[in-house]
Amino acid sequence: MSQATNPNQGRPIWLHIFFLTLTPLASVILVPWWVMTYGVTREEIIAMMVLWIITGMGVTVGYHRLFSHASFRTPAPLRFLAALFGGAAWQGSAIRWCSGHRHHHSKVDTDEDPYNVKRGFWWSHMGWVMFENPRGEVFDNVPDLKRDPILAFQHRWYMLLSVGFNVGVPVLLGLWLNDVGGMLLFAGLVRVVLVHHFTFLINSLAHIVGKQPWSDANTSKDNWFLSFLTFGEGYHNYHHAFAGDYRNGTKYYNVDPSKWLIWSLSKIGLASDLRRVGADVILRRRFEESLGRVQNYQEKKETPIELQTLCDDFILAWTEFKDEWATVLRTSSKAQKKALKASRRRVTGILKEWELAVQEFTSRPKLSYGDAS
Repeated sequence: MSQATNPNQGRPIWLHIFFLTLTPLASVILVPWWVMTYGVTREEIIAMMVLWIITGMGVTVGYHRLFSHASFRTPAPLRFLAALFGGAAWQGSAIRWCSGHRHHHSKVDTDEDPYNVKRGFWWSHMGWVMFENPRGEVFDNVPDLKRDPILAFQHRWYMLLSVGFNVGVPVLLGLWLNDVGGMLLFAGLVRVVLVHHFTFLINSLAHIVGKQPWSDANTSKDNWFLSFLTFGEGYHNYHHAFAGDYRNGTKYYNVDPSKWLIWSLSKIGLASDLRRVGADVILRRRFEESLGRVQNYQEKKETPIELQTLCDDFILAWTEFKDEWATVLRTSSKAQKKALKASRRRVTGILKEWELAVQEFTSRPKLSYGDAS
């Protein structure tokens, strides 16, 4: 990943620098010492995991999908809990976090992108947090959030709320279980470090490692493994292509706990207006993105004949699908819709076959002149 300078980089924020440097260091030192001195209890691990889920999903469900992208609606009490739990992840107030995230989407991969991955892994991962945002306190891209009394309250009292949660909850658990030190270490310090760096991986690694089935217009990647650490945020290429969708992983087998929680809330009347992109629109985007790649392979002279044939088949099937799609939009007849589904299955099947053939073709060892003898 190439490094680039940002002429608009602000001054260092020493509090953030010390915090983001010392908390992982303290965890690395204190956890082995605590385990060797006192051992580790089941309650400590359970408390750490439960609070990781609560605060992590406070970011993914609350800060990200509810506040940043307004992909669903929820009553005021749940908005307050989303703001409280998201703030407890210690990543700034909702207004500040969402302003930066919306700016990331509108300026992705440019010098104006707060966590521009083209400046390198560490900048996009955590370096950007250590310097003042050149935009300062100008939150002009979140007027809807500034009008929200819950988020305005959370922004004003963010530090008190976040410190109160991150210290108060572990202390209360420790008093209840007679283990204040262990709870402060595992449910407090270690949990905050985990939530920080798992979230940061979406800004960094999810723009470096993975696939781009939906768009290669920017560096975002789909990385299924990251979804296990971030409650479904790993399908990042899809998210950049369809940012308003309440889902990141659209398939039933995609690991997206945030999607499952939002959907479950909707079934009991605690979430509404769930925004989702239609399956055919998603498929058309994938076909359109794949078309350019297929055509590139068509132009390669060394491409084997079987792969060339699949390229031709895909282009023909995609053309037919587009024609049938246009007809369905005009007629909306059941017969045409049925034909469209059959055509879609055909294009999907050819595309999968083509992708497997490309994998096989690219994995073949290339012959040198000496190998031909």
